[in-house]
Amino acid sequence: MIQNLISISILMQLMFAIIIALGVIIISGTAYTRIKFKTGKRELDVNDVSFGSDEMYEELNNYNSSGNFNDGIIFVYKLLRNNLSKMESFPDKNHLTEFEIINQTVSKTPELKNISTLIIEAYKKYELARFRAITNSSDLNDMNSITRNMTKHNHYIINTVE
Repeated sequence: MIQNLISISILMQLMFAIIIALGVIIISGTAYTRIKFKTGKRELDVNDVSFGSDEMYEELNNYNSSGNFNDGIIFVYKLLRNNLSKMESFPDKNHLTEFEIINQTVSKTPELKNISTLIIEAYKKYELARFRAITNSSDLNDMNSITRNMTKHNHYIINTVE
């Protein structure tokens, strides 16, 4: 009789342990898929979005509302650089710094003359974000404003890729 009680007690403990383990697995699986979905939604490739597009500005707003200011600035700069890299005057020299590459591209492309200052400003914002300096919403809003001015005053930077 005592053995039966001990067996039943052990069996109930084992059953509770299995129930708790299954609950943890189900909850962690659900949480993992939600986290993965949210982060997967955030990881857009430069080839998926074009510079100056509505999708780019929508994504900028997403970065701003989620507080990922550095990532938003880097995302936009990569789109800008992708467009610049497709221009004829983009240097293919590996020994140049990023600033020298951007500066050379801007100075050797007459179509970019009216927005050269904006491109350099975008690069400076990128450098702050890239080295994880503390950026905030106003920095991302500045980048948003810079890119809007670029696309408003110069369609060459957009038409180069299309």
